[in-house]
Amino acid sequence: TSFNRDEGAGPQNFRPAAFAGSGSTGVVSAVKSLWQKVSGADLSPLDEQEFRSRFEQNLQNCQWEPHPVYSVFTQYDQQYYLDRSEVFLHKYRSFYAVSKTIRPKRILELGTSAGSSADAYLSASPRASYVGFDSFGKDFNHVRQEIWDPLEIAKKLFALRGFKNYELIQLDLRRLDRLPRQGDFVVVDAGHDFDNQYADLKLALTANPLFIFVDDAEGEDGVKLAVDHFLDNDVRGLVDYTVAIDYQGGGLVIKLKR
Repeated sequence: TSFNRDEGAGPQNFRPAAFAGSGSTGVVSAVKSLWQKVSGADLSPLDEQEFRSRFEQNLQNCQWEPHPVYSVFTQYDQQYYLDRSEVFLHKYRSFYAVSKTIRPKRILELGTSAGSSADAYLSASPRASYVGFDSFGKDFNHVRQEIWDPLEIAKKLFALRGFKNYELIQLDLRRLDRLPRQGDFVVVDAGHDFDNQYADLKLALTANPLFIFVDDAEGEDGVKLAVDHFLDNDVRGLVDYTVAIDYQGGGLVIKLKR
């Protein structure tokens, strides 16, 4: 099942015109600078040093807050997160900083759940489109004594945040040989065991991304082994650099070569 909100083209579709002839360098530079401001795009390659520097600055300057009604701090297992509120606030602000550093055009997330992570990614890159994949299995919120429906919560959260260019696809990732959408930034945050993690990483690669971001990359239950196996066997020679992100469970940014 696919739920789509697409308000059409925006500034991201603007491209600077080409100028020829003497004295045009300054004009081209000015147009490129304007395009960067309008689209949020970066015309230059983001090397490892630049990534690390920008990420640290974005994290330090981050003032983003989880939504007061729809976040991990209000979901069915909220007490776990509330007991570790500073730890998880840092984690979700790290998501924000990763997205703001990359400034993607299209975000694909494997494991959307109720959209708490997507909230951080899209808040940092509001011009990006978003496609979320999940089985969206329901649970029971014992605090509120009601059914917790992640798909409906995600749609409400996105509406309250003003996110319009998104698609939520309800499916079983294990029934896919490749992702049905392409994106320059793919987040892997679904199954947290060796088999599912490794399968999700291989799926992420089919979207032809420039960046793959692995949440809980240092996790137990075979997750780290799956990440290492993927790096050693599936993308050997294809990786430009990797950057470990320090937070609960650890994150890993994988920058692929073009």
